[in-house]
Amino acid sequence: MRYLLALLTCLTLPAVYADDTPPLSRDIKDWNVTCDNVRTCTAVSTRPASAELGELYFPLRIVRKAGPDGDLRISVFSYNDLHGDPLIDGNPLRMPLVERKRAEFDVSEVPELRSATNADALTFIRALRDANQLAFSTSDGPSSASLIGMAGALLLMDDVQGRVGTVTALARPANAPASDVPPAPPAPTLPAWRTPPPLGEMQRQQVLDAAMAASRSDWQQDVIEGDEPTGEVHALTGEQALLIVRTGCSAYNCSYRLYLVPLAHPERPHPAPFQTFTRLSDLTPDGSVEFDATTGELKSLALANGMGGCGAAARWRYDGERFVLSHAAQMTACMGLSAADWPVLWETAVQP
Repeated sequence: MRYLLALLTCLTLPAVYADDTPPLSRDIKDWNVTCDNVRTCTAVSTRPASAELGELYFPLRIVRKAGPDGDLRISVFSYNDLHGDPLIDGNPLRMPLVERKRAEFDVSEVPELRSATNADALTFIRALRDANQLAFSTSDGPSSASLIGMAGALLLMDDVQGRVGTVTALARPANAPASDVPPAPPAPTLPAWRTPPPLGEMQRQQVLDAAMAASRSDWQQDVIEGDEPTGEVHALTGEQALLIVRTGCSAYNCSYRLYLVPLAHPERPHPAPFQTFTRLSDLTPDGSVEFDATTGELKSLALANGMGGCGAAARWRYDGERFVLSHAAQMTACMGLSAADWPVLWETAVQP
């Protein structure tokens, strides 16, 4: 989880944001705003409406794509089935929300039970932006989300996407037409993955043994006492393989070292190179790492607690020289959302 702390910057809301260049992740009171490289922005309520012991709460999430016609969605996620209309600061509000039942989901998920999109979402969001609390009734009592900081979160989203003063703005709409909103930047494209010739079991073991022995002095100091380091080898091309060394595990995350290994000289491994970004300066595989030979992607999932629901997830694809970032997402507060619902920091147009 080292890079999570590097990504987060506490924000005191100014009249104009001094730096709205994505990817970014900022906390604004009880909310977090994350905008990715194509200016898709996600705002999530990150604290319960109050700190009273035993009070139920739910994550409220707003996602908006960039561009004049960027899709907008607001979602209520909840372990508990929700009943009736939402309450805004205690007052009921009839809204055209799409309802789903808890029984439709896996019991380990915190599912999206209510949602609205585009025009309906815009109406709902504007009804919430100056309030302090959104609540629903459940069979186990009232459940709520804090709206403190939501107005600032919406303003940052508008600022990043160039919506301030237009009819599309969430926080400060005015009369400028939607056509004044700049288009979303194109997503970078990753190279196609070409499955390399498979390694035979004997060759795989020979490469693993030679590369582990040659790199041992590099990762030996990372080995946790009582843990036995393990390694695995995956072909990347006809000439290169990936060595993943797991040096040990602590609590619910493990530590790794990754190397490129020339198949002709497995005794000459070198640290695997990764695409780097100024704003994602400490993004490295950590927590739980695996290689998917079908897609050519290296996957990483680092959890912020043992129950999951928060942390950081990333994927990379090897392009013949280095691992290029394919996808990155994070959830800074442990609100129970599954990794598929975490705010996105980086996305690409991935070729098959």
